[in-house]
Amino acid sequence: MKKLLTGICMLMLASNIGMAQAVDTEDSQDTEMRENPVIEDVEDDMDEVVAVPSYIKLNRNHLILNGANWNALHKAVANSNKRPMTIVHIGDSHLQADIATGHVRKALQLDYGNAGRGLVTPLRMSGTNQPVDYSFASTMSWTAAKLMKWPWSHTMGFTGTSITPNQRQSHISLSTGKDEDYNPFSAITLFHKGKLNVTRIENQDGVPMMFTASPSKDYTYLQLTEAVDNVKIYFDSAGALTLFGASLSGNRPGVFYHTIGNNGATYSSYNRIGNIGQGIAPLNPDLVIISLGTNEAFGRRNVPEFISAMDRLVKSIQSSNPNAQILLVTPMECQKSVYSTVSQKVRRKKGKKARTVSKKVKGYAVNANILPIRNAIIQYGRDNKVAVYDWYEVAGGNGASALWLKDKLFGADRVHHTHKGYHLQGELLYKALKESLN
Repeated sequence: MKKLLTGICMLMLASNIGMAQAVDTEDSQDTEMRENPVIEDVEDDMDEVVAVPSYIKLNRNHLILNGANWNALHKAVANSNKRPMTIVHIGDSHLQADIATGHVRKALQLDYGNAGRGLVTPLRMSGTNQPVDYSFASTMSWTAAKLMKWPWSHTMGFTGTSITPNQRQSHISLSTGKDEDYNPFSAITLFHKGKLNVTRIENQDGVPMMFTASPSKDYTYLQLTEAVDNVKIYFDSAGALTLFGASLSGNRPGVFYHTIGNNGATYSSYNRIGNIGQGIAPLNPDLVIISLGTNEAFGRRNVPEFISAMDRLVKSIQSSNPNAQILLVTPMECQKSVYSTVSQKVRRKKGKKARTVSKKVKGYAVNANILPIRNAIIQYGRDNKVAVYDWYEVAGGNGASALWLKDKLFGADRVHHTHKGYHLQGELLYKALKESLN
């Protein structure tokens, strides 16, 4: 807030002494912020019960089904005490840290049962931030590829993160939290391209475990004889091998809530991978949620291209997952960097004339590209009978970004929320989802 006030004061001063028209440009710092975000803490972040501000439009906190038939989803919920109901949520940096989505996962699993942690990916091994409730690690040498660092040195998987061992014999360690996030698993699905032969699995004490391995085209399914929260998997690879992630299952009913989040991601960047729908098909999704659009708003505005990219991803998912419903989420209002050229007279020594200097002053303004993207998602949902969650409107609509910033729900970058803000977003999405699922 101090930086914001300083910027306002400088702009007010400039208006008195002469200022050129503000220049709205894409800032390299904006790009860095979106691809390598810092999620800020506030004093009461640890308290997940966040008071709902008055500008949150609770009367709009509902899914817009647009004529989509969710009967199969209702049956999946009703039968979740017999077989897992599966949700796959795809998005950008708002999802990668898994704060809002982690809140939704916990809430739904409290209601319907915890089928397991679900999808975990080697984000930290790829040099980026990773959710705190699991570990995906190795002491061996690997080559990593990330979604936004294109072209890729190796095959990119549907998770947006890929790692390739630099030796034929290697291993990975997978673990889940033991405290409130305790999530024992007794089955592991390793997603990969290339031949993978699992030779040994050890528990956290280094004791070998009995297991069965069932290889398939795009994954290897491992069934353990007991539930654990920490394993080391040894394997051989013949030829090129790339790992994309793993799904951890407790072999019990309830809910899986898989999150695929990549900093800086767009509809187009996921489409670049290839058939995303085919990639997520082994997860057997009942519902696929897509939360994208923020990063598109920082580039050149081209709504037809955005709609085309959105349609391609939706069609890919529908083609390979005909029984899954899709929910599109609109991005909320955010801000971007703007620069103003300020002319100011500088006094010199006595007897010499004052001179005028110009400099650029960085400030922030509402990103005007967000609203057209939000409107395009709303219209696409109507035209194609695809459900939409209008987060833009629920969060407060026009002017929401300044209010979220004032209440420390937005971080200083004016794009990402604080932990407190993500907990609020997660709670609102959970309530809207539960209403429609029931």
